[in-house]
Amino acid sequence: MSPRGFRSKPSPSHIIWVRGAGGDSGGKKRFDHRHFEKWADHCGFDYEQETRTDHDRASEPREQHRVVFRWGTSDPETIKLGDEEWSMGARKTPRTFIEVDQAGIARLKGWTFESILDVVQMRHKGPDLLIESADGEKKRLNARKFVTDPREQQRQES
Repeated sequence: MSPRGFRSKPSPSHIIWVRGAGGDSGGKKRFDHRHFEKWADHCGFDYEQETRTDHDRASEPREQHRVVFRWGTSDPETIKLGDEEWSMGARKTPRTFIEVDQAGIARLKGWTFESILDVVQMRHKGPDLLIESADGEKKRLNARKFVTDPREQQRQES
């Protein structure tokens, strides 16, 4: 993906798009991660950037850009080796998020699902992300719905 040269950006709200020969079928995929970070900040979400290997998307390390909608905590773990025992405390972990790597492959984790998408277009409209994948699937992700677990709401209403 080309990191610079956004003069061909289709609109100010685009985060990922394809431009060049062949349009969606043969051009270069562009990812404006700075705009992704600004969108997250504007909506009040946390933004993280790191380089690591996500084996569901690639076998080599890639730069990952993650917007966390809701944090959770992992359960504490106890490890035993012979007579020795170590405890690892609970830690803060992303519960719901969208993570995009430098190749435009996204991991979307909701309350009850997780999916991998090869994104060819992603733009925002307020707190919504409008996503189109390489296989033609279109999603409208209302990020505010990823903040509160709908199962918690159902329990409170009953």
